[in-house]
Amino acid sequence: MENKGLYVKYEVRKKENGELVDGCFVLRPDKDGAALAALRKYAEATSNKQLSEDINNWLDSIIYEKTKDLKAFAIGPDRYEVVVGYDKESAVAWYKQNSGISEDEWAEYEVNDYPMDKPFKVEAGNGIGFEMTTVRQFVAHVKEFPCIAWWSE
Repeated sequence: MENKGLYVKYEVRKKENGELVDGCFVLRPDKDGAALAALRKYAEATSNKQLSEDINNWLDSIIYEKTKDLKAFAIGPDRYEVVVGYDKESAVAWYKQNSGISEDEWAEYEVNDYPMDKPFKVEAGNGIGFEMTTVRQFVAHVKEFPCIAWWSE
C-alpha cells in the first residue's frame, strides 16, 4: 500500500440519522499497531472512566482474537527466552535451530509454559524508561511465528 499520509478513505456517518460527519478519520487497531497504541493512550488520557474501560476492553478483544491460538514458552537454563508459537514442539524445534545450541548444552535447558497474559516490564517503545505489557499484547502484530518475545536477565 502506498503511504499517502492523511487522506479521505472512509466516510463517517452518524448511526441515528445517517448524517455525514466531517473533521474525523478512522483508526483501525485490528490492522495497524500504531492505531492500537494511539487508542490505548487516548483511553489512558480521557477523564471518562467508562469510555476508557470500553476502549480498553474492545482493544483487548481485538488482541485476543488475533492471538488466541498462540502459546508462549520460557526456554533456558537459568535465564530464559520467551518463545511464542502455535505449539510446544515447533517452538522448541525453531528455537534450537535458530539459537545454535548444541545437544550437550540443550540438556541443561528447561521448557516451561509461560502465561500469555502475565504483565511484564519491557523497555518503552520510545526507548525512554519502561512500560508494562503482556506476551499477547507484545506479539499482536507479529506476522511470523515462532518468534522470541523477550528474555530475562
